[in-house]
Amino acid sequence: MLTPSVRELARRVGPIYQLVGLARYVRFRARLAIENRRYRAREAESPPPLLRYRVHGAFEEEVYREAGRVIADCVVAAWRRHLPVAEARVLDFGCGPGRVAVRVTERMPRCRLWGSDIDAEAVAWAQRHLADVGTFSVNDPSPPMRFDDGAFDVVYAVSVFTHLDEPVQLAWLEELARVIAKGGLLIATVHGAPAHASCRPQERAELGRRGFCFRVDRTGRLKLDGLPDFYQTTFHTRDYVERMWTRGFRLVEYAEGGLHGHQDIVVLRR
Repeated sequence: MLTPSVRELARRVGPIYQLVGLARYVRFRARLAIENRRYRAREAESPPPLLRYRVHGAFEEEVYREAGRVIADCVVAAWRRHLPVAEARVLDFGCGPGRVAVRVTERMPRCRLWGSDIDAEAVAWAQRHLADVGTFSVNDPSPPMRFDDGAFDVVYAVSVFTHLDEPVQLAWLEELARVIAKGGLLIATVHGAPAHASCRPQERAELGRRGFCFRVDRTGRLKLDGLPDFYQTTFHTRDYVERMWTRGFRLVEYAEGGLHGHQDIVVLRR
């Protein structure tokens, strides 16, 4: 594994960076082939290896399931603190194959859950295997969604705004304000201060100036998760969230490192 300093040097030398990316791609495809054979050889409750990798960045099933449990605990705890009702209409925005949705409905069995994502393959898996959990559908990369105004009491978006550039995420915040009922909650996560240690010097400088930084890394076939090229890595400061995310919302909680110490949890009231 490359150290941060070596990775930074490789980024500055285009051919080296591309060669490293190609080597990663070859190793990834070989590992994926192995995991697919294992998956087909037994009865598995989890989604296929590539779908797990897209939402988790790893193949291991137990780690995938445990992350779902931990995330659901954080989401539900924030929900209960700020909207102590069990019979809520809930949207998992960026649901993937339903990793968190399954655990949320276990903890809040009286809620009605919908899931929405741009990943048609992940949504199709959830539709086939999680029909008892909720109603899952594909949304376009840009608003609007096919939901009525005020359709939901709670919307949660885990590791979604951590990957969108500024115009796209501001458009989605406006759209989520539309579909959340007055008094309802948006629970979202961001790469805040605990994640800033991974930023390069110029990225930290941009965070200092703007409070926002969008990193574009691998694209095309060398982007291992298979998601669109616009889906990259975003960092926020708390000040930015307080300034820019409160158009149509009121900030009621900002928990630095609230998602297992890695991402910050933002709770907004409509």
